[in-house]
Amino acid sequence: MDAVARGASVSTKIERRSAAVRLALRRCADTFGFSENESILSFAAEALEIPHCVSPLVSAIKMLVQILLPIATTLLAYLILPLLRILYHNFSSPLRKILRGPPLSNVLVGNFKEMTLDARRASEWREEYGATFMFHGLLSIPELHTSDIKALNHIITHSEIYQRADSERDGLHRFVGEGLLFAETDQHKRQRRVINPAFTLSHIRTITETFIEKAIRLRDIWTEEITHDVDTKNDFRGIIDVLPGLRKLTLDIIGRAGFGYDFNALEGHTSELDQAFTDLFHAPHANLYAAVRLAQTAIPILKLLPLPGTFVLRSARNRMDAIGRQIIGKSKAGLVDEEGLKALGGRRDILSVLLRANMSPDLPHSQRLSDAEVLAQIPSFFVAGHETTRRAHAAASWALHALSTNVAVQDELRRELLAVPTDNPTLDDLNALPFLEKVVRETMRLHAPVLFMLRKAMTDDVLPLSNPVIDREGKEHWSLPVPKGQIIHLPIWAVNTSTEIWGKDALEFRPDRWESIPAAASAVPGAWANLFTFLAGPHHCIGFRFSLAELKAILFTLIRAFEIRSANVEGGIGPVLSGVMQRPGVLAQENGSGLPLVLKLVQEV
Repeated sequence: MDAVARGASVSTKIERRSAAVRLALRRCADTFGFSENESILSFAAEALEIPHCVSPLVSAIKMLVQILLPIATTLLAYLILPLLRILYHNFSSPLRKILRGPPLSNVLVGNFKEMTLDARRASEWREEYGATFMFHGLLSIPELHTSDIKALNHIITHSEIYQRADSERDGLHRFVGEGLLFAETDQHKRQRRVINPAFTLSHIRTITETFIEKAIRLRDIWTEEITHDVDTKNDFRGIIDVLPGLRKLTLDIIGRAGFGYDFNALEGHTSELDQAFTDLFHAPHANLYAAVRLAQTAIPILKLLPLPGTFVLRSARNRMDAIGRQIIGKSKAGLVDEEGLKALGGRRDILSVLLRANMSPDLPHSQRLSDAEVLAQIPSFFVAGHETTRRAHAAASWALHALSTNVAVQDELRRELLAVPTDNPTLDDLNALPFLEKVVRETMRLHAPVLFMLRKAMTDDVLPLSNPVIDREGKEHWSLPVPKGQIIHLPIWAVNTSTEIWGKDALEFRPDRWESIPAAASAVPGAWANLFTFLAGPHHCIGFRFSLAELKAILFTLIRAFEIRSANVEGGIGPVLSGVMQRPGVLAQENGSGLPLVLKLVQEV
């Protein structure tokens, strides 16, 4: 009887358990829209006699899965769709059937790594494949590279079609907001109209004394170093790494002349802004940070991830904003009364000129910049100023390096400079020195600090060519179909060193070539001296006069004071890349740091 009773009891429990499971399945299906088979967790909870207090946890887990599943699907779509778009663009581009180019070396980085490791690789490809060819950028995106002069003129003059590439615009927007560097079309025209007065020749004349003042300070610092080395009988006497000094010099110049702000870098002070740019552009992993920003542009979902350089970018922007608010606050504080307006009128830095121009009664209110737009220019000025600083720093470095290896050129330049009866020349005095002009032109031609710029076709277009392209089937093409979205490289250095334009000695530093400019150079689209260095058209470098006056002031001061020779370091001196910029450095050292030169005081020679 006991056995029968126990069997009946077990049977009853099983029936109750089954009923409980069926009820749980129905409730789960009703509540969450699952089928009964999907409510296996409830069945397990009942079958294993898990306490009822755990059932809400099971339900919460299922609800969490239900919420996260569409989110995960969406994120996956954001990741996959850009890749599919890239693949489609890659295989559907009509240029693939026409243009040749280097083989794909890596699916993820394309030929990007080759270009960043060797500044002259693009020129080698040009020799092999012609002036117009295709190569692969990051994620194997096909990119058009052309140094064809007719094509470049077309691109430069049609800025409504060919605008900054997404990689540049996205990085600039995150870094500087919607200032001049980011603006396009009508917004760019309106902002540039207000800012132009700060970069006219007449205004550059008024700030040239700042260039000279800071250059003299660097001259004195180096003189003290040389004198100290002689007094202490240092084995390395006279050998100075000129890069740090030139960088501090150009930073102090842009601070004073650009914003009325004293960085005092030459005096050994370290500013938050300088540190921010150092972290972003000069850190050991600067090229990695640049690659990450390019990848984030191609796949926007990557911006949500804490990838290398993300925090550095955010930190730099925060520092710029803080200093920008401080600077503009001081400037605007001077506008509240007549005395302040008079003081502002006497200031000659770029920011003050912008504020005055924006308040001009001749400027219609509809064309004026709002307070928010003026504030947005501060980060733009910081970045543009830093880029100007980097260019000036790189150009001055290249000039000193070139003169150290061309003693006859250096001696001729010094004779001309020493004939000037003052240490404080005006801009007109500097511009009246013909050999200094030749040296500056040759430096900017052979050692353009920026290697290339990017443009993106905003609509389908046809690109005319001055020389035909021969496709894979031997057919000539005097124009190229450019699909919307096509990325185009404008190779500044390759154009400036083209043997077709400048002759067989295009890679030699020879200032005398400027006595007779080749006829082919007249067709080069350039804002200055038939060079592609500062581009041309609506988006040419607005600060090119600033850069040229700065370089002339630096060379005038330093070459008058020092005889400069190469230090003959192990590994030699060569181009070191940082993003799209190049500067000279010791090739045998990590990151190519340093540019050691032997300096002797002229009166001791």
